[in-house]
Amino acid sequence: MNDKLRHLDDEQLLLSLYGAAGPEAAHLGSCPECAARLRRLEARRAAWLAAPAPPPNAARLRDQRAAVYAAIGEKRNRPYWRLIQAGALACSVLAAVLLYRPAPAPVETASQPVITDQELFNDVADMMNRETPIAAEPLMALFAPQESQESQQP
Repeated sequence: MNDKLRHLDDEQLLLSLYGAAGPEAAHLGSCPECAARLRRLEARRAAWLAAPAPPPNAARLRDQRAAVYAAIGEKRNRPYWRLIQAGALACSVLAAVLLYRPAPAPVETASQPVITDQELFNDVADMMNRETPIAAEPLMALFAPQESQESQQP
């Protein structure tokens, strides 16, 4: 089998360098080539961290600041789609205002009798005191004994 296929790639070595190694840590203990590559990366990282930071370049910072102020001061070209969105919104609001029709006021009908609270109370009391509910009376009439024709004549 090819040795390159079994060795760790750069991403796995960097994960090991920063302490986020997974199962590849076992490979580092058994492979001297990968362990040597990791030691070289650790040495380069230590040297880079130990070196003092270079002083900022004043000319570069000045040019960068000037470029930022120039970009801020430029007249920006507004995209047309913003104008289209605003127009569509205005048309929608206008259409809603023009098409709005309030619901008609409810018409009171004179055919419904007005019942007072006392009348309602009396009706409920009568219903509760009845032996048979009013709704069941037609049904009960089906089973009531029929009077003969002779008894109805005087």
